Amino acid sequence: MKRLLSLTLAAIFIAAALASCAAAPDGAISANIRVTSSDALDAAAWLDARLGERLTDSVVIGTNDDGYGVDISALEADGYFIRSFGREDVLFAQTPDGLDRAARKYAKMVEAGSVTDATYHEGYRIKRVEIAGRDIGEYTIYCADDAELLAAANELANLVKKACGAELAVVTGEAVAPFIALRYVHDEALSTVGYRWSVGEDGLTVECSDAFKPSAAHFAVTRFLENAFGWFGLTYGYEALAEADLISLPVGESGGEVNAFLYAYPYGDFGAEPFDHKYNEALNNNFSGVRHCCHGLQNNRFAGELSMSANHNWSDDQPCYLSDEFFDVVYDDVLQYIEDKLVGGAKIGVDFFNVDIAAGDNSNWCQCRKCRRMFSEEGGTEAGAVVTWANRLSEALDKVHSGLKYGIFAYAGTNKPPKTVRPNDLLVITYCFDMSCDTHPHDGSLCEGDLNNHVPYNTFPHLQDHNNVYMGEHLREWTNISDNINVWFYGMAARLVTMDFIHTVREDLIFFCDLGVKSFFWEAEDYGYSANKAAKWLMSGLVWNIDMTDEEYDTYYDRVLEALYGDGWEYVKEYVAAVDSIYRNGPCLHGWGGYIVEPMWEKRFDTLFELLESALPLANSRLQEVRLTKLDASCLYSGCAASFFNAKEAGDAERLAELERRYQLIFERTKKMGIDLSAYGGDPVPDLEIEAWTLHDAYDWHVRPPKSEMPERVAAYVDELSRAESTPD
Repeated sequence: MKRLLSLTLAAIFIAAALASCAAAPDGAISANIRVTSSDALDAAAWLDARLGERLTDSVVIGTNDDGYGVDISALEADGYFIRSFGREDVLFAQTPDGLDRAARKYAKMVEAGSVTDATYHEGYRIKRVEIAGRDIGEYTIYCADDAELLAAANELANLVKKACGAELAVVTGEAVAPFIALRYVHDEALSTVGYRWSVGEDGLTVECSDAFKPSAAHFAVTRFLENAFGWFGLTYGYEALAEADLISLPVGESGGEVNAFLYAYPYGDFGAEPFDHKYNEALNNNFSGVRHCCHGLQNNRFAGELSMSANHNWSDDQPCYLSDEFFDVVYDDVLQYIEDKLVGGAKIGVDFFNVDIAAGDNSNWCQCRKCRRMFSEEGGTEAGAVVTWANRLSEALDKVHSGLKYGIFAYAGTNKPPKTVRPNDLLVITYCFDMSCDTHPHDGSLCEGDLNNHVPYNTFPHLQDHNNVYMGEHLREWTNISDNINVWFYGMAARLVTMDFIHTVREDLIFFCDLGVKSFFWEAEDYGYSANKAAKWLMSGLVWNIDMTDEEYDTYYDRVLEALYGDGWEYVKEYVAAVDSIYRNGPCLHGWGGYIVEPMWEKRFDTLFELLESALPLANSRLQEVRLTKLDASCLYSGCAASFFNAKEAGDAERLAELERRYQLIFERTKKMGIDLSAYGGDPVPDLEIEAWTLHDAYDWHVRPPKSEMPERVAAYVDELSRAESTPD
């Protein structure tokens, strides 16, 4: 683009620019950088810190673009222009976010040795959309006069305008060509929120299941746009719409998807990203009203006034589930709970679907003679008494208020299903993998154990009969006796010492789906130091396409990593694969403890460190840099702790000094990102000032298991790594 500037305009522009610039402290920003607006100071400071003496040309940066022949009003909020005029380069955007992205792009150009003109997110991403050969602007959206359909139709109109600029009217009533018709259909093949679409001569028809109206039409619209427009991540909240000159949906084109689960909820991004997107905590995948249970007997205080409950809410002990007294009181309490909901305006089957009557969070089971006899007769499980009680309670309540489901646990004494008692169709069982193995697939295929030679439960980190060999088998047995099984599993990646679970995501969801599991709840309490955000995004795709081919899954995985981590995503992919191989080939560990598999981390640490060092400068935005900094912090903590003992034992002062240098990078880098580690759960021990936590303390607290107790499979894998690394390519 030719620069539009005469000598007179130059004088006016320079005077105006100087007047509008906020004065920076002397020496704070290079004299080669000139800002045209005060909101450009952060980006200018970042650019100066990144390039330093490599910044030899003059750079103009700001949201005031007067005199440079560019129109920033055409840019999106994160968009920018970079223009090179000989020895002067200009970076303009509408917002500080756009300037931040422009500065990072420009820095990478300088480091690569060539600055060229660049434009990011200018105007509409899609230049033209055609349906059945007509421009989309000729169409009207039609739907019935239904609240959910109307909301989805308006959402479609807004998103189409955002994508290509076309403004579509939304009309209720019979569709008139050319139309985009959005309608419900009753078809069990579409499950609860499945949809299908097709293009005919008169227009586009999008049909969605009527089985769960609160979200069916919404998902039909967003998933249609994801697939037909290439709007990657729209359902997940990231909205990465690819640029295109033309999207054409010809006559005869069709598609659709069916949800593999009725409910899918990865839970717990607690401050993982201080600038996060709108769907931070969940996949936004509520496909039916029946959700997992969560200690309803305790939390709802059913039968809480009974003297047999020590603290009056069943958090510390269990009731006698075979007691008539307990049944009578809990029946009255649950009935009152239901009727209070109905009086408050709730409608069964519309916004009221199930009642949580699950056991409290303890394993202090009743020891009376009747309960002990049933425990023995049902094969050594408390599930016999719980299911017997829940069957009786649900059937009695269903006679008064039909249409509700009742949620119970298979957890903490009831994971093993009963031998003869069978749950009725009113019960929904949430099977919980708590304290089982979190590093291997939940089908038990990689865990240490033998179903034919049951080893008594001991304790973690070697979980023995509580690992997935046994837990996975019990889940299979539950799905054999009930069609209403949910799964609750864990990915506790809360602190600096964390685990990544990407390596099991696909296997686990396929395993659950193949068993007929209806829903899942992934308790992934995550402060962002792992790659679990990517794992959640992968889940959001698998829920809709559980039968992805390996190639499709790998492509989807790559796009997720690129969206989350920027231009260095391939380094992150290699890093995650190496970390996951540590856990996949290591011992059974559960995610609560935050264990480091010492010999494996020590062997891989230098490689892992270099991979993230390569990824960090390639972030395209501050948010991506925050994610990479947190991932790097976890790598540094685990790697330094795992490498410490051998270096100390060998008296390797040089290695110890390097480990200390890397350890301090955790604090230097997170502070620059504005992250308070104690506030984000980074401290290894609650209420401990993490800066005072030494590398020796880190090793002593978190490295498990001790080398003397290294499982045979881990020792063999470490030997294999040693041989591979000593063999020339």
